[in-house]
Parts: sequence; structure tokens; C-alpha cells
Amino acid sequence: MTDGSPSARGTPRTIGLAVTAYVVAVTAVGLGLTAVALRVEGLVIGPTLVVLVLLAGLTWWSTPIVVGDRTRLTFSSIVLLSAMALLGPAGAGLVGIVMGPLQRGRVPLRARVFNTGQSATLGVVGGAAYLVAGGSRQAADLDGALEIIRGVGIPILVADVVQIGLNLLLLAGIVRLSQGVPMRVQIGRLARTTGWAYIGYGVVAFLLVVLWQPAGVGPAAAALVLAPLLVARWAYKQYAEEVGAQHRALEVLVAAVEAKAPHLVGHSARVAELSGWMAEHLGFGPAAVSDTRRAGMLHDLGQTTLPTAVVRGSGPAHETALDIYPGRGAALLRELTFLSGSLPPIARHRAAVRSDGGAGPEDLPARIVGVADEFDLMTEVGTPGGDVLPPGEAIARLRESGEAVAELVPALQSALARRLVVGGER
Repeated sequence: MTDGSPSARGTPRTIGLAVTAYVVAVTAVGLGLTAVALRVEGLVIGPTLVVLVLLAGLTWWSTPIVVGDRTRLTFSSIVLLSAMALLGPAGAGLVGIVMGPLQRGRVPLRARVFNTGQSATLGVVGGAAYLVAGGSRQAADLDGALEIIRGVGIPILVADVVQIGLNLLLLAGIVRLSQGVPMRVQIGRLARTTGWAYIGYGVVAFLLVVLWQPAGVGPAAAALVLAPLLVARWAYKQYAEEVGAQHRALEVLVAAVEAKAPHLVGHSARVAELSGWMAEHLGFGPAAVSDTRRAGMLHDLGQTTLPTAVVRGSGPAHETALDIYPGRGAALLRELTFLSGSLPPIARHRAAVRSDGGAGPEDLPARIVGVADEFDLMTEVGTPGGDVLPPGEAIARLRESGEAVAELVPALQSALARRLVVGGER
């Protein structure tokens, strides 16, 4: 087991080679499983296959909608689950191969290749799980609710769970190699953010399959089921745009801080990045990670309430002001309800790392922001004159700052290792 440090995990070049090898392996497995399934089962080319392949292609147009760091809305899982039940492992594998590389925007080739292998693997393994669970190959012959539930509903649920588990494992593996996030942490985070969504996709796929075969609607079932989802997608997109507007508003506030204190340019973004990654390392849920990251982004906002000479200066007046501005920053933001979870860390990020006796579990987000802030001040900002410390010396000083700070050093080192990898890939 590594400690998450850059030296322990290797250089960006060796990490990049490991990621490439992983992508090649996943792709080879996906294509190989599909070839085996085709050889064993054969493939019937008909309207069902044609329509599902077309739907797989349309997932390129219906790109996933992401809200913050937490929620995704995509039709690809619905199409793939439906293919598992309607076409079996071989057909689902082919649908996955078609779907995998279809992503809008400037997506790296390596990511498209990985998604192809991943989707093919999910299709074949999920299709096999559907059959093992008693899934009917002739769902049109099922009669009555109980038969449909036994022959389609339960098997699709099993295939859905298998798809969720395998998807989490494959994604956690590549994130572990590329960003240094422990697989346990990444699997837990992804399960919390996407697990229930995948269950919902399974329910929609079940309805699609039932309308398609037992109800006898045929391919028109796709329009009946997916049309309402397009409306929901439109509404969801509006919400995603609102969240994006909130983030842009916060960037304006950060710009005000940096105009007041030019030596802090880039500081808030770096603290936000480290704070979010530290929170993820410590197993925070998606909402708490987002709150902690925003607190890191806005932790210096209170400095805008101080005289410019005090902010840019040094000496007793400057030190006194440092104890005042965190609370002022939280007060400025108290009317913004979407920031309610970020206010305590903003208000206490300095106090929480300076008093072991007064730092309880509820202060953990504040301590995370405080440690990220202290580290960046020592290694990037320094004094207004520009004096900075090497990272190793800064970490040593943090270890000596008391138990409340020292226990967060491993999380900080993990975040720094992740920054090294991400920076090497940019």
C-alpha cells in the first residue's frame, strides 16, 4: 500500500504508461468478450438490433448532464440495459461498442477507447447476468404481471446491479492510476452519486422492454418511453445551467479578493482544489465535498472588508485583521442559501487549525480548508515580499502545528500527489 505521495506513486510518465496499459486491457477484454458471445450465440440482424444501435448512436446527441460534482443524467445506460434483455450478451456487446466512442467535444482518444471497452464489457457481462437470473429470451410470450416480473423485471434488476458494480470497479481503477484516489474512496463516492440513478435507469429499461415485447408495441416503445425523458432532460439542463451561473458568480467574488490582494492571485483556486481532494480522500459525501471546496474557494472573501493597506501589509495590524476577516466573509455570504454548508468552514478555517482543544469533529471541513490554506501560503504565496518554503519543509511545519493539523497531513499528501498527476496530464 502506498502513502499517496508523488515519490511513492511514480512520475507522471510512468503513471501515464500504467493508465494506457489499463485502457488497452479493458478494451481487449470488452472486444474479446463480445467476439466470444457472438461465436457462442450468433446474432440475429433485425429491427430490434437496428433500432437499438440507432439509439446507441443517438446517445452522442444526448450528452450526459452533470450538476456540480454529483449528478449525471444520461440515456446510455437505459439503452444498454434494454439491449441486454432484448438482444442478449452478444447484441448488448455490439451496442456497447457502438456507444462507447460516441462523445461530443474534444475527448481524448484514450478516453474514447476506454469507454468502448468498458461499454462492451458491461453489455456482455450484464447480458449474461440477465440470462443467469432467469431472464426470458422470448419476453413476448410472457403472460401476466407475475411472469413478466419473474422473466424480465428481476433479471433486469440483477443485470443492473452487476452493471453498477462492474462500472464502479472499472472507473475506480482508472481514477486510481491516473489521479491517485484510493479505489475504496472512489467506489464509495461514485456509488453515492450515481448508484440510485442507475437503479432508476433499470426501472426505465424494464418499462421499455415490457412495452417493446410483452405489450407488443415494438420499436415504437422507444419513443413512448424516451420522449418524456427528453422533457425531463431539458428541465435538468436548466438546473445545471443555474448551478454553473452560481459558480461563475463565486468566481467574481474571488476576483474581488485578488484585486484587493494581488499577492493572492490563484491562491483561492489552489486552496479549493486541495480542499476538495482532501475531503474526497477522507470519505466525505458529494454534498460535503462540494461545500468544502466552495469554502476553500471563498475562505478569503472577508479580506475585502479590510483596508487595502492592512491586507497588503504586515505587522500587528495585519495579524489582528487575519483573526477578524473569516467571520466577516461568512457574514457576507449568509443570505446565499446554496452556500449554507460552506459558511462554518469559511468562518472557522483559521481558528480550527490553531486550537487542538477547540477542534471537534464538526470542525473537520474548517480544518481541511485551514490546512490547505496554510500549505499554499507557505509554498506558493509566502509573505508579500515573496518568501516561500519547499513543500517538504511546509509539511514538516504542519506536522509540528498540533494534532488537529498533523492528522490531516496524509490527506494533504494524497491531494498533492493527485495534483502532480493531473498537472502532468494537462
